[in-house]
Amino acid sequence: MYALTYTVDQIRAAEAPLIEGTERPDELMQKAAHAVAEVARSLYDPREVLILAGPGGNGGDALYAGAELALAGIRVAAHLTAGKAHDRALAAFTNAGGTLPDDLPEPDLIIDGITGIGGSAGLRDNLRAVVGYTQRSQARVLSVDVPSGVAADTGEAGELHVTADATLTFGGWRRAHALAPECGLQLLADISELGARLVEGLPVRADDGPPSVLANRAVLPADLELPEGIVTLPKVSARSVEPSPTDDKYSGGVVGIRAGSGQYPGAALLSVAGAVNATPAMVRYVGPQALEVVRRHPEVVVTEKLEDAGRVQAWVFGPGAGTEDTAELEWILRQDVPVLVDADGLTLLAQSPDLRRLLRDREKETVLTPHDGEFARLQEAVGVPHADRLTETMELARELGATILRKGRSTIIVSREAFVVDAGHSWAATPGSGDVLSGIAGARLALPGSEAAQTRVEAVSVHAVAAKRAAQTPYGDAPAPASRIAEFVREATAR
Repeated sequence: MYALTYTVDQIRAAEAPLIEGTERPDELMQKAAHAVAEVARSLYDPREVLILAGPGGNGGDALYAGAELALAGIRVAAHLTAGKAHDRALAAFTNAGGTLPDDLPEPDLIIDGITGIGGSAGLRDNLRAVVGYTQRSQARVLSVDVPSGVAADTGEAGELHVTADATLTFGGWRRAHALAPECGLQLLADISELGARLVEGLPVRADDGPPSVLANRAVLPADLELPEGIVTLPKVSARSVEPSPTDDKYSGGVVGIRAGSGQYPGAALLSVAGAVNATPAMVRYVGPQALEVVRRHPEVVVTEKLEDAGRVQAWVFGPGAGTEDTAELEWILRQDVPVLVDADGLTLLAQSPDLRRLLRDREKETVLTPHDGEFARLQEAVGVPHADRLTETMELARELGATILRKGRSTIIVSREAFVVDAGHSWAATPGSGDVLSGIAGARLALPGSEAAQTRVEAVSVHAVAAKRAAQTPYGDAPAPASRIAEFVREATAR
């Protein structure tokens, strides 16, 4: 299951007839505010709340929510960030007992309603003190629609922005909810059937509107309980890798891995570990660490030369493989199977126009898995202009004719469609973690029927769940080294 995300223009077009058809002023705003108040009570059970209210509709949502919380007996204060606010919402707030103190209090919850979906990346400098207050405060932050200072269409956060613990939006997901970690826990309330209107407004043909962007979240907080009608970004439903009664070690999708070098021997072990724990089929390893690999993983078939490797259904090339010679990557790109290129392989592609031409001419899928630094090198080599993270990734995929899996807390996967997977945590940001992912993704790339982009999304989600499980201790989360992440790939696959 995937969540469709929408642009600001699509949201506004769907909202307009609903607003025009309301029977009383601010009816839609008050429904949104009720959802905000319900989430505030359910997640945080606050004793004292501070509303940061801008002059627009989001400020109105926040003030109406503050009024409901005040009527429930919670101490609620508001700071008007522009010196003014939505008139009726402000009147409701003060009539309910909300206060407008001169000094900012010390609440346990801040509701961010400074700007809404029309806001740009970054707030004006006159809000620096307010944003600094949210960063210094021990209070949790609940943002309305999107965190202020985060652009709804791109997820780009300017230098001055709010970072939320949770963000509640209405009707349909904005692109930022998948792309911006600043959103924290993403929550959705469908008010006045806005979600149905958004679906009805989608173009019949994909080229009639903005490109489709689908979103998931890999890990949700444990024991999360939400009010009725409030949902999170959905988790990925990964297909089973259980062999059928007629399968054998070859038919389940054999993956070949060329990784590691004298300088980076561990990359070979980590990439192979990711693959071995991700598939019941055979894993073949080629490279100078053949003996070390088979000692650690006796089920792996090893050799030192590519031409001796035998038949595979997909190749992985690059983790720690070195950047001195293009011959091995050229050989692999000429094979009539899907190929995943990571790490040093990406550096070779960035350096070699000949390899990029060979890549563009391939009929089978090529998956490139850069982190942002590797992406920047490819971007410069190909001449893709700088833009927001999603637009750049889509353009590079088009230019190279490849699937781009751009790694990060929010991983962007672009092939025919664009997918975004928010890991839900950042414990995978550790050396060697990407090597493990290359093995997982390569193993799933080798699966029969793996042409669907869903298998790339599944690999990212399995990796994120494994990293979270690897970080867990009886005392709370702690660093999860890559070798430990690999150990939890089986558990994550089952989960």
